[in-house]
Amino acid sequence: MAKEKDMKWSEVKNSLEMLGKKELINLIRDLYEHPDDNFQKIISRHVKEKKSDWVLESFQRVIRNEFFPENGLGELRSDVVGKAIMDYSEGSGDLAGTMELMLFFVENVVEFVNEYGDIDEEFIDEGYEMMGKFCELLKTPERQSFYPLFKSRLLKLRSESDDFGYGFGDDIAYYVEDIEDFFEEEKQSG
Repeated sequence: MAKEKDMKWSEVKNSLEMLGKKELINLIRDLYEHPDDNFQKIISRHVKEKKSDWVLESFQRVIRNEFFPENGLGELRSDVVGKAIMDYSEGSGDLAGTMELMLFFVENVVEFVNEYGDIDEEFIDEGYEMMGKFCELLKTPERQSFYPLFKSRLLKLRSESDDFGYGFGDDIAYYVEDIEDFFEEEKQSG
């Protein structure tokens, strides 16, 4: 897995040299307002021509760390997860990558519950809401082509969350069945 440090300064510098004065000022303002995540912000917004999987992977690591950090227990901070998804989305403009992060979050909720047996109800609600947003995005015309990329993972989520409390398993099953029905209808009408 590639790491952020694999990105050479010359690549970042070349991208920044192409920015106009207003874009540079906006970047500096963002760096000032968000000093804790400056590196990811720069990379997600300004390294377009050589964007690789490691950019998305760096945001996945932020999400994963909230559930399963290398040391200790996860903190399960939904604001950190939400911010990672929003920063990636706004910075990269990568629709498929944003949806990947959304589904990755829900998968981590399911994995965490399967591993530890329970989770804060607020986090279950966040997972449910994210699943709903993901499915609504998947139904939009510009994102329907992403369905094959996510189909097997959606089916796996339904299977792995079947016995969850708080109605979460039922909610996941509802969303997955709704998506399946939607794409079956699209297939028949198309």
